[in-house]
Amino acid sequence: MKIFPALLVCVFALAACDNYMQFPVTRSGQEDLPPNLTIVRVTPENIVDAVGAYYEQRSEYGGTPPGSPARYTYRLGAGDQLRIQVWTTPERKVSEDTPLSQPALGPVVDETGHFFYPFVGEIQASGRTVGQIRAELTEKLQDYLRDPQVEVAVEEYRAHRVTITGVVETPGLTVLTNVPLTLVDLLNAAGTNPRSDLSRVKLRRNGTEYVVNAQLFLDKGKTRQNPVLLPGDIIYVPELRDNQVFVFGEIQTTAVPLSHGEQSLTEILAKVGGINRQRANARGVFVFRRTNVTTDGFDVVFQFDLTDASTLMTMQSFPVMPLDIVFVTKDPVTRWTDTVGRVLAPATSLVMVSGIINEVADDY
Repeated sequence: MKIFPALLVCVFALAACDNYMQFPVTRSGQEDLPPNLTIVRVTPENIVDAVGAYYEQRSEYGGTPPGSPARYTYRLGAGDQLRIQVWTTPERKVSEDTPLSQPALGPVVDETGHFFYPFVGEIQASGRTVGQIRAELTEKLQDYLRDPQVEVAVEEYRAHRVTITGVVETPGLTVLTNVPLTLVDLLNAAGTNPRSDLSRVKLRRNGTEYVVNAQLFLDKGKTRQNPVLLPGDIIYVPELRDNQVFVFGEIQTTAVPLSHGEQSLTEILAKVGGINRQRANARGVFVFRRTNVTTDGFDVVFQFDLTDASTLMTMQSFPVMPLDIVFVTKDPVTRWTDTVGRVLAPATSLVMVSGIINEVADDY
């Protein structure tokens, strides 16, 4: 997505008045804003309605993960090497191992999906389980051996692979075995980093692409978001780009990645160390949001007044959305200090200073 520059220009245009990061906090100061910009002063009384009207989970948030098999079964394929041992009586054992302490290499499933076994001949292996191979060998060896006991196992797995690409430390192929491999198992083995967007992992299987929110499994144990991988699966881990929130103003300026789709405004502020209590205006904590109604710029701004203690609980109940911009405006006192205060003589009376501050605050 290439909307980041437009969003940033938009917020700077709103914030850049007199070269200061600010936004009007009073109703009178907000009267001159564009008419299509809705200011919502969020309170405990309207938080439910505000979230319901303007919050929409991303379409891929829940993902479209494929179902896992009820029971994972490994089926042989070309390249798998087998180990086959046959017993006839408790005292006798026959096998391709000669001698037992130095086992020879077992048969390998060839490109046609078959392998050869003495006296039995060609055995179809591809697509079958070791149990099915054991049953066929037991039946056919009865023509040559009395009560044969057959053991079949995979000596080396080579046939089936999955591929992982994207923002991982070690992309490439992983061989599947008889032990089920889940998506999170593969992610851990490949290695992820802070740039990996685990909430939008793409899984391509048999020509169909699924979106899996692996972060939901890691955070909340949603097993549906951790499917068992099957032969031929291709996994792509995208870069964390449009799934983040931007913060500006009297706060640490940065982009905060969203590990999942239900982070509150309180969590975002905590991640950046909170607002600058000496410089920020407690009445001026804003969240800029572009809803589906608009195609350019923002159309709703949420305002939080931290001078009211109940606002802290309200912020905890306010979920942010990807590409929201959290903006904390400057306090009028700080604004005065940064400008007029630098040139006023130390002997200026406190009364005069108070008057200037109040005038600035009234316009603000």
